[in-house]
Amino acid sequence: MKTSRGFSSLVLLIAALLAAARTSDGAPSADAVAGKQTFTEYCSICHGVGAKGFIGPNIAGINWTTQGLHAIVRGGVGGYGSMPAFNADAVTDQNIADIAAYLAALAPTPPPQPAPTPTVAAPVSAAPAIADAVHGRQVYAANCAACHGASAQGGVGPSLRAEKTRKNTAAAIAWIKNPQLPMPKLYPAVLSEKDVEDVAAYVESL
Repeated sequence: MKTSRGFSSLVLLIAALLAAARTSDGAPSADAVAGKQTFTEYCSICHGVGAKGFIGPNIAGINWTTQGLHAIVRGGVGGYGSMPAFNADAVTDQNIADIAAYLAALAPTPPPQPAPTPTVAAPVSAAPAIADAVHGRQVYAANCAACHGASAQGGVGPSLRAEKTRKNTAAAIAWIKNPQLPMPKLYPAVLSEKDVEDVAAYVESL
């Protein structure tokens, strides 16, 4: 009987330790330091040191959810960039949670600022600024093509061809600013207001 009670106590202790090692939503607790090590080993070759971008896009400072990052790591990204899928033998669920914590802790790269120009009073009847679809294409290539394809033909993400038949420009801007998973939220950490408007104009032109 003593042995049975001792065994039961041991089982309860192990269960308590396992529970303490997980967050309230059931996901593994995250360690940003460990995440940096895993990111450096598996991800930096494409996303660059500090996740600032290289072959793959700049993802520094993005507040990924573990579930969203898990979908990308496990499924990979086809089309432009061709990110491979990583199975649990190479990158565990704990590794993914750690990487998400590491990326969220990084300071986002501020968007480039235009050179200052002399202040000139705008005429009262000045027209609103027009989105630049050419610049939007550059923003798309750097941040969107990895999932949606170099020509917006689709990959991991859906095709954006004829997107204007599904969303007008205002709706496209709203979606880019506040997307649903697994699409990452790049505004305002990576994309500026102008970047969002321009890439929306480019997508609407396809």
